[in-house]
Order: sequence, then C-alpha cells, then structure tokens
Amino acid sequence: MHPDLHENTMVFVAEGDIWTASVSGGMATRLTTHPGDESDPKISPDGKWVAYAASYEGPTEVYVMPISGGLPKRLTYEPSASIPVAWRSATELAYTTNQYSTLPRLRTVVVDVNSRVKEVLPLEMAAEGSFDRESNTYFFVRPTYHNNVTKRYQGGTARQLWKYSNGAAEAVKLTKDYAGEDHHPIFHQGRVYFISSRDGIQNVWSMKPDGSDIQQHTKEVSYDVREYSLSGNTLVYRSGADLFQMNLGQSESRKIAINLVSDFDQLRENWVDNPASYITNISVSNNGEKVALTARGRVFVFPAKDGRMIRLSRKDGVRYRDAVFTTDSKDILTFSDESGEFEIHQYSGLGLDQGKQLTDNGTTLRFNLTPSPDGKWLAWIDLNNDLWIRNLATGKAVKANLTDEDLHGSMSWSPDSQWLAYGP
Repeated sequence: MHPDLHENTMVFVAEGDIWTASVSGGMATRLTTHPGDESDPKISPDGKWVAYAASYEGPTEVYVMPISGGLPKRLTYEPSASIPVAWRSATELAYTTNQYSTLPRLRTVVVDVNSRVKEVLPLEMAAEGSFDRESNTYFFVRPTYHNNVTKRYQGGTARQLWKYSNGAAEAVKLTKDYAGEDHHPIFHQGRVYFISSRDGIQNVWSMKPDGSDIQQHTKEVSYDVREYSLSGNTLVYRSGADLFQMNLGQSESRKIAINLVSDFDQLRENWVDNPASYITNISVSNNGEKVALTARGRVFVFPAKDGRMIRLSRKDGVRYRDAVFTTDSKDILTFSDESGEFEIHQYSGLGLDQGKQLTDNGTTLRFNLTPSPDGKWLAWIDLNNDLWIRNLATGKAVKANLTDEDLHGSMSWSPDSQWLAYGP
C-alpha cells in the first residue's frame, strides 16, 4: 500500500512497515521494524529522506528517516493525528491534522524539518494536497475526508479539487462538472493528477491547472486505484493488493513483482488460549443430549455427557454461520458459503454426510434459523427485512411479513406450529 516514487526508488507499506524497492521490482528492503503501524511514506524532493506517520509514543505523529534507513526523527507534537501529505521543498513538509479545527475539518500545516517552525496554511479546510513549487500554488481537496464516504458517492460532502496561490484573496475550485468525488491531487509536469470514479471505478485522471482538459490514465475495471505516485514519466499506483507501473502517455500497465523477505509473523501458527471467546452461535438439541457451537466459520457438535466431539464438514475454503439443530435433534441446519453465497444447508448431526443445499437464492445475508416444533417448517429473516417460512417437505418458501419494519428481534413458534411470533 501507499507507494511513493522518486526516480527509480519506491517506498511503500507492507506488514505495517515501510519498505523500499526499485520501481522495476525485485528484492525489497524493510526500513522500519516497530510493532506499531507506519503509513503514508513521502520521499523528499532530493531523495534523501522519507517522512511517514506512526504512533510510537501514543498519538499518530509525523516522523522522518534517511531513505537508506536509520533512526527516525519525530517532527510533530500534535495531540490530534498528523499525516504527511507532500513536501513543499527539500526541508519543508506538509501534513494534515484536525488539531486547529473541529472534525471533520482537516487543516494543512507546513513544518520545517530542521527548525520545527510550523505554518498553518490559511485554508479553513484543506487536505490531501500537493505543491506547484514554481508558482507557490497548493492543490488540495475540500470538504475533507470524514471516514464515511459511500462508494461512488455523489452529493454535498463529495471531495472536490481546489487550488490556492500564496497571497491570493481566496482559493479556486477546479472540478465543476462532476458531482462525485475527485481527490488526492498531485501536481506533476504542468498537470494536476487526481483519483476519480468518473468511469465507475476509481482511476487516475489529470487536468490542466485551470481545471480544463480532463484526461483518464489508468483503466482498472475490478479494483479501485487507492494510492498513486509520479516521478518523471512513471506512474505507480495500487489496485487491489498489488502495485502497478505505467509510463505516462501509454495505456498499458504492468504489475510490479516485489519480493518481500520476511519472517511473516502473521502467518505463524497461532495457539488460541480461550476458544470460547470465538464462539458466535450456540444451539442445544431438543433432547438435551448435544450442543452445536459455531466458531471461526466452523461447526462443532459436543455431547452433553460422554461421547466424542464432531466437526461438521471439513471442506476447505467454506465458512459456516449460525448452526442450529433440527426439531428431532438429528440434523444440523446452517448457513454455508460453499456455493459462493450464503445458502441454507442441512447436515447429519453425527457428521456422517457432506450435507445438502436447501436454498439457491442467496442474494442477501440471512439470519436466525428457527425450525418449528413439528419439524415441518423453517423460518428466517434477511437483510431486506423480510421474514421467510419454508416448507421443509416441499421446499417452497413464502414471504410472511407485509411491512418494511426492521426485523432484528427474536422469533418463537407456538407449541402447535400454527403461529410464529416475531418482533422488529
């Protein structure tokens, strides 16, 4: 994640640490090893330093270290989180924080890395910025990001591109033709590059500094472009879990083959000291002889007294949810994503079969499987706030509620299985 490029040297984040590698790929070198997360690395214009965000002493602050590695130096001491965004010069770094305004109005602050003298830019909301050093112009977004942006959102809080020239009376809005989000501007070689969902997926676009001549550069169709960086004629960006490189003026990109040499601590065998904390659902059989537990996507059946524990189905790559006993205590009903969607499956409570799929229309998540006392009916609710009742003999399911009230309460069958009580 978070690639930043200077000539042929690239820094990025993996395993919560800062790494460096050639833009052509190959072996990567880890620059940080602290147990905490580092993020948002930015290489200085002279290529000697890397600024980044970390929470070594508590709050998230900005640190700087040599590009070759070494002891980090803390630059900021703000009570609120500080995130580096761009270098204004080889000795001046801009970062964003809400220390000087209320949420979610981030402000941009420039700090001298040598003297620690700070300058708060005279912009009430300004984040994700970049500098045109020749004209002393700052390109930024407002409103600022508020951690609640719906994919392809269009509306009043969508981020838009602005510019502010030092000494000007006010900032100028650049994006006026699109109601969605345009963000993360980078001034490079006379153009302003940015991320936009104008074609349905977040891709890299660019415009002239006056907002005209909008052009699209990347054309990802599956995963959004999340971060990107430019140096010379090279564009590096992240899409999905990979980094890609392309030359400006060309439409083809290639995945950067990076080799991470690590002990991969997150992949080591992990012993669970308290298995009960992972239990997400419990069902007791009607005869009181067994308990079905759902934990970490698996279903286990335990005897109340003597007997053996059974793990229901050992299929790899399949997740199970909310297992319950059938009325006769012989079988297990559960949600399984074996088909690609969560469908209702039925398994032998003795672990003697591979189960059978009861439904094939899992377009939304379903919850609260509740079999009737006579064993003929099965009820559940879904995210559409619909209540469904299925005839287990015929397989026919009917929608039982007529309102759009939220259904988050419990359900209970009458003893004769003729009525179902449920609550919103």
